[in-house]
Parts: sequence; C-alpha cells; structure tokens
Amino acid sequence: MQTRLKRSLYVGLAALTFASVAGTANANAAEKTNTKNDTSKVSKAKKATPKKKVAKNNKKKAAQPKKTAAKKETPKKVAPKKEKTYPTFEYNDLEYDAAKSNVVATGTAGLYNKPSSRKDARLVASKAKMSQLANSKSVGNVFYVDAMAKNSNGTLYARVTSMSKQYHGWIYAGRTDFSDDLSQITGGVSYYETMTPAALPAQTDGYYLKGALWTTPWRTQKDSAKVGLESASGYRNTDTFRIDNAATVRSGGLYYHVVDNNMPSLTGWVYSGNLNGSMTSDLGYTIRYVDQATGNTVDTKTVPLTALGQMNNGDNVQFTNDSANKYMPAGYKLANLGNVDNVKAGGNGLVYISKLASNTSQIKLNVLGDGITGSTQLTGNDVQSIPNLNTNQTSSLSGNQGLNVDMNSVENQLFNTGAPLSQFNGKTVTDDNGKTYYYYSYTYNSSMTRQANANSKYGNVLNVYYNRTKVATTNPNSQQNTNAGNQNYLAQ
Repeated sequence: MQTRLKRSLYVGLAALTFASVAGTANANAAEKTNTKNDTSKVSKAKKATPKKKVAKNNKKKAAQPKKTAAKKETPKKVAPKKEKTYPTFEYNDLEYDAAKSNVVATGTAGLYNKPSSRKDARLVASKAKMSQLANSKSVGNVFYVDAMAKNSNGTLYARVTSMSKQYHGWIYAGRTDFSDDLSQITGGVSYYETMTPAALPAQTDGYYLKGALWTTPWRTQKDSAKVGLESASGYRNTDTFRIDNAATVRSGGLYYHVVDNNMPSLTGWVYSGNLNGSMTSDLGYTIRYVDQATGNTVDTKTVPLTALGQMNNGDNVQFTNDSANKYMPAGYKLANLGNVDNVKAGGNGLVYISKLASNTSQIKLNVLGDGITGSTQLTGNDVQSIPNLNTNQTSSLSGNQGLNVDMNSVENQLFNTGAPLSQFNGKTVTDDNGKTYYYYSYTYNSSMTRQANANSKYGNVLNVYYNRTKVATTNPNSQQNTNAGNQNYLAQ
C-alpha cells in the first residue's frame, strides 16, 4: 500500500511540474506577443516611450561593446647601426745614429700601446704624466725613437722607449716626416741632444779609476754599456788615465772621456766623481825622502808604477836615480838610494837626500840705449833716490844653488807696478840758459829683463833694464832717500 502511495505521489508531482513549466512558457509567449503588439501600436500612434523602458533600452545599448575594424599594424623600420671606421697605417722601422735618436716629452700628448687613432688603442701614460716627464731632469726619462707610423689621414706617430725602460709605446708626432732627420719631429716629443760639451779640468793626466767606465755617459744613448775592465787584456788597477773630452748630461752630471796611458786602446766615459787625481798607497809606490844629515823625513810621495817606467804585462819596474830626482823635494839633491828594490803596488822605497846650499843674487840697474849709444848702468847719481830694502823685501833673490831664478817671484816682489824698483825719477837739471828744468823718468822693461836672465841661477848677478823718458818740470828740488834698510842687493 505504501508503494502504491509513493508511486501516486511521484506521478502527481510530475504532472504538477509539467503543468507549471507549460504555464510559464505560455505566459512568456503571450508577453512577447503583447510586447510586439504594443510596440507596433506605439510606432503607429507616435507615442512617447515610457522613461523606464527608454532607460532600460539605453542600458542594454551601453552594455554592448562597439564593433571596430581591426587596424593593420606595420612593423617599425630600424636603421642599421653604423660602425666607426678607422684609418689605415703604414709602419717603418728607423735606424738613426745612436747619438741622434733621442727625444724628450713635451707634455702635449699621451703615450699609447699603439697609435692612438687605431682601434682599441690603450693609454700607457697620460698627458699629465708625460708633462711630468718633460720637466724631469732624470736621464732615465729621456726617450729614443726607433719607428714611425703614418695613417691614411697623414698623421704621424713615433714609437719611443725611455732610457729607464719604464715607458714604451706610440705617441703623436705631428705631420712632418722625420724618418731621415729626427730634428723635424713635433707633437708629443721634441728632439734632444743628451750630451753638452764641457770644459776640461786644469789637470788632464794622472787619474785613477774609482768607478765604472762606460761606452757613453750612462743613459745618454740606447746602447750605453759598461766597458769590461776585467776582460781587458793588459789592464791593471794601477793604470793611469788622461782626459781628452768632457760633457754634461740632462741631470747636470759631469763626465770625462779618458784614455788608459798604459793601454791606449782602452777608452771610455767615466763620471767625474769616479776619478781620483792622486795615487793611493795600496795601488802606487810610496817613496820616503830622508835628510841624510839629520835622519828626518823631508817628504813622502805615492806615485803610480807606470810613472816609474812602462809596464808590459807584468814586467818589473826598476827604481833609478832619475825616478828619485823626478819627485825630489825642492831645495834638496840626491845623496844615495836606500832600499828601493821592492817596486810593486803597495810597496815603498827609501831615498836619502841632502839640502842644497842657498845662494842670493844681486841686481844691476841698467838704462837702455837710444839706438846710438848702448846701455849704461843706472846709479844713485842719476836718480833722486834708490830705495833701501831689507832682507824680507829681497827674499825672492835667494834660492837653492844650481836652480834657475824664479823671475815671476822677483818681478812680483820688486819690479811690477807699485813695487819698490818699478820706476825712478832722475834728478832735476836745467838747460844751458838756466831757465828750463827737466828730469828723466826710468820705467822697468820686463821683456828685456826676462830675456837677459832666461838662464840665470841663484847667485848670479841679474841685469835689470829700464826705459828713459825726458820730462819737463818747474820743480828743481831733488828727493832724498829716507827708506830703512840698505842697498846690499845692488851689484857694484
């Protein structure tokens, strides 16, 4: 019975549902029909649409998106990227004389690893750094040139290297070809002479090396190198050198060009501070001069072995009387040789000497003739006065026996301008009528005096000559000699 009841309920519900759906569908259909009819009526009667309905219709229109025609997109045109073009280059190696291949920076261009207008050129030294090198006084900051590059625009570049080897690269070098003449170079570098001539020293011979010998002064040329003294056949550290040239370098250093006296093929440049003008005891031979009468040492001289005789690959040097006399102290003579057999570097010898007797010369005053009469002696009767002189004032007339008179000393002490015997005035006299007065002036003649005494020894009479000149005067008085001393220096 329950089953039957359930089936009845299902059937009833189904029927009810169907009826309900059908009713709804009919109602919707009727509404559409009514709406259509109402619209027709409104259109025909030109009646206004109710506000609510108009708003509803507008809302529907707004909700519908506008249909627009699709635009055809055209791809943008992109211009191809223009690549930078670089000039082409021509390269040339240069071979100058080493002394003519040098330049210094001007500070107007930088240094690059390749010509700066080439692709990927890299800076080696900035323009500021090159400006510092331009103002430097260091010889290491001088450059040498060994190549040139020219680009298709006509610009030139030089390949340079500093003497210190710290900087190397290419630098702008103007537009004037310098391949044959480096003095034409411009731009970032300018031509430079690394050596400036200098004066020779007063002493040019008898020097010893204390330092290195160079082919050219250090860092003045790209190929400057030390001279191999150790490998030089025949060279000894006792060799003396002579100077034949001198130059200064950028730093202000002074160099001398020297030649080995024992082996002239050995030459080179040496810094002036590395030359020694005196022989040291460990390299030379020391001679001790002893006064035989007193046993006192009068003098000691250290001399180079080469000065005692030419050395040839170790040949022995003989010490002779001539060797002793060559370095003899003034005022002494050789007595005899002591032990002088051990002549070698660091050796020493003994020479006995004796003092020379001291002799004093006198002078004779002479008046030169006038071409008709010869020279005559000038005496106290001819002049107003002849000065009295003491021994200190006439010391230049004394010297060692056998030695030539030192005329320089004699003239400086007695005869040069302002010296006591440089000029005399004669006594005033009158002419025959007694109305005119005059005297003679006597002036020292150096050339005639030196000629007359060229070989005079101390102890000889020295002939001294004066020129005579007549002088008019109105003063008849004669001056009397009031000087202290005596006239023993005059020959009678």
